[in-house]
Order: sequence, then structure tokens, then C-alpha cells
Amino acid sequence: MEIDISAQTKPVIVDHRLPLSHYYRIAGNLLKQANIYRDEKNLIDLYIILLRYSSLLYETIPSHRDYATYDSDEKSIYRKKLLDVMTELETIKPAVQRKINSHNNGLKVQKGTLNNSTRTSNISYNNSTGSKQLSVSSPQKYQAYVGDLYGSSSKQYGTKNQIVPLDQFQKFSINVPCPKEETLSRHSILGPNGLTGNWTAPVSNIRVQYPSNAGLTQSEISGLLSDGYKQTPPKKSSNYDLESLLSPASLMQELESKQHLNIQQPSPPPVRAEVQQLSSSISPDKVADPRPGPALSESGRYQDLHVPVKLMEAFLRVAEANTKKNLETCGILGGSLKNRIFYVTTLIIPKQKATSDSCTATNEEELFDVQDKKSLFTLGWIHTHPTQTCFLSSIDLHNHYSYQVMLPEAIAIVMAPTDNERKHGIFHLTDPSGMSVMHDCQETGFHPHEEPLDGNPIYEHCSHVYMNPNMKFDLVDLRNS
Repeated sequence: MEIDISAQTKPVIVDHRLPLSHYYRIAGNLLKQANIYRDEKNLIDLYIILLRYSSLLYETIPSHRDYATYDSDEKSIYRKKLLDVMTELETIKPAVQRKINSHNNGLKVQKGTLNNSTRTSNISYNNSTGSKQLSVSSPQKYQAYVGDLYGSSSKQYGTKNQIVPLDQFQKFSINVPCPKEETLSRHSILGPNGLTGNWTAPVSNIRVQYPSNAGLTQSEISGLLSDGYKQTPPKKSSNYDLESLLSPASLMQELESKQHLNIQQPSPPPVRAEVQQLSSSISPDKVADPRPGPALSESGRYQDLHVPVKLMEAFLRVAEANTKKNLETCGILGGSLKNRIFYVTTLIIPKQKATSDSCTATNEEELFDVQDKKSLFTLGWIHTHPTQTCFLSSIDLHNHYSYQVMLPEAIAIVMAPTDNERKHGIFHLTDPSGMSVMHDCQETGFHPHEEPLDGNPIYEHCSHVYMNPNMKFDLVDLRNS
């Protein structure tokens, strides 16, 4: 996939419903990502992240209505850091441009080579069995599925589109049409993980198994652990673009001029739904689009995210007592970043209040303290639907919006143990379609949403998530602390 810097550095449109501290927490995460890319000598992603930081500090945050009156050390700390960011951007820009040109030119050459090879190569057969050879390796790419988790009737969607290693792909020629551009980008020499990642294809013999035994002792737990938005972007001077950010002096002068405008986290709680006493369960078709769209987001747009296979099983056991009472349970997915891949390494169960249709975290400062001490990225959240089907309600959609504003790769996992068709789903908002709908929607509580104007679904199955059978994770339950 060709690298397009402008497409990956679009400004974050301010949403006044999110506290200003939420945006400063985003800034902190961006600097943390930048440190990782710098240590890995990943100049392209470093450049992109530093541009995002500059845009956030220069455009988004000063446009927030609370900016002029916001009194916090964060304000001065991040503004001072912006000068260092600008200097670094100016320093690495020539090397980044050379790498991007080399990468994009290489893709053009490779596409031509692949087109020729698919017309001349032959299918490979196993000499001993006569069968076609097609090998794949773990971790398994997440696919939506239908059927009972334990039964033979279960199946996975999208198996016809399963990723195939490039060297195997080149062996096919009989009755195979020329690959589309999207397919070629998936099989580039760099793979979906970019310049520095090591690409591995999915396997089809791994799936999450759900618990059948009641209860979970502490020892058992330990065993498991080892842009397009509709709103017009903030106004800026006519001669402004991201390149102009490379002038530190003019930048600081502009920032100072914004001071007079009257315009840890606590960011919105991981589950922002208000606790509501409802007399009966609400039908999915009354609260949101109950069926997500397929995983349509193009490969390479999001960095891959790996989820431990046993994490969902462990969460269901932790939530079992609430599930029996028809109460939702929520958890936060914390993780790390290495070689352009996010890894869920910690499942945090915060103090919370719940009903059959909603769940909200309490004492969020305690939650943030755990994340900060472990230097965790917030990679999304997980919650149960004790008696509902597997979908994102309107409250869930608004809740996830705050996660995806903070990190585009953030996911929402829904566990629906009583749904006979789909026991779990891994979703995110479509961007810009779903993100725009959430940004512009001012309603609260359960309510329907209009379809995006472009006809896309509001949310979809994730295309960048892998179920990793080799990962271990920590479980931190704050409910009894």
C-alpha cells in the first residue's frame, strides 16, 4: 500500500463534549508512540506521529471551548514539547521523503512483476499426495463467525479472502484472474505491517473457546495470565498547512495569539453510558444498527492489533456472577506497541455500576493510575451483553467513539453468551462515516442513528485484529481493591 502522509495526518476535529484533558491524554500517547518509533529507527511512522502531535497541539486543542480557561501543568508542558517536535520534524523530513519515494516506487515495480508472474507460474502440488499446498501460520486473523463455539456448525466468514503468503500466491495461474490493486497491496514485499514489520499470514485452525465451568479461583486466574467529519475544521490562516509547522518561531507566535480567545484523563469513562433503570430489555433494532458491516477498511490503514486467545474466556469467567444476574460487565484493554503491532497485554476490570443494558466505570483516576504505572496504551474495551445479541448499542457506539478518537486502532469487543448466532464480535466505527455520525450526534441514552450519507455502516467488524494463541496477559481486577 502506498504511503500517503496527508491521508494519515488529518486534523482531529474537536468535540466539546470530551474534556480537554482527554485531548492532552491523546498528546501523551502520541509522544509515547513517537519514543517507540524513534528507538526502533522507524522514521516514517515517527514523522507521521509527530505531525499528528503538532496538529493536535496547534489546531485541535486551542479550538476547544475550555482552552482559554484551562489551568493545568499539561498546557505548558505540551506546548514546550511542541518546539522540540518541530525541530525534529525539520531534521528528519529529507530522510523520510527519500524512504517514502523508494517505498512507493518499489510498489509500482512489484505490481508489474506480480501481474507477469501470475500469468506464467504453475500450481504447486505435494508430490506424495498430489494435493495443493497452501501453508499459513499463526496468529489467526480475526473473522466474524456464525454458529455454536463448540459445535461443528460454526463457520467463519471471509475464508475465501484469507490472506495467502506471497510466494504461494505466485504459484497460481490456472483460472485465476489478474489480482486487483487492493490484493496486490496486501501482498506487497513489505506486507501489511509496513517497512519494519514481519508479516505472517493467519491460520484457520484456531478459535476462541468459551468457558463451560462455573467459577474462577485466584489460582486459575493466575494460570491464565503468564476525515472527513461533517464539521468544518477549525479556521486557520490562509497560508497554513502542516508544512508550515516546521517553523517553530511562527508557530509559537500563532499559539500566543490564541491565548486571548474565549472559546488525567479524566477522559470520558471507559463505558460512558448513564446507568438507567429499564423495565425490560430494549430490542436491538430500537437502539442501533444491530448488524455491523463487513470488515471493509483497507489493509494497511490501521496497524495490526493482537488479542490473546484466552483473554475473552477469562473475561467471561470474571463476569460470570454479573451475567447470571443479567448485569453487564466491562473491562479495559491495555497494551503495548512493538514493530508497528499493538499487543493487548493487560485486562483491567474497573470499579463499575451496571444494569442489564449498560455499564459505567467509576473511580476512573484509579484506572488511569494503573495504566500510567504500566505505561499502557488504551487499546479499547470489552463488555458483556448478558441476554442481548452481539451488536453495539447506541450507547456503546458513543462510548467507543471516545476510544477511537484517542487511538484509531482501538477496538470494542462484545461478549454475548446467549446469542446462538454470534458469541462475540470485535468492532470499530467506520472512518469517516461512523466517526462523523458520532461526532455530530448530540443525543444521549438509547436512540437510533441515521445511516451515514455515503451509505456505509456506522460500525464494522475489524480487519486489523489477530487472535494470538501465544500471548500471555495480566488481569487486574480493581472492583475489590
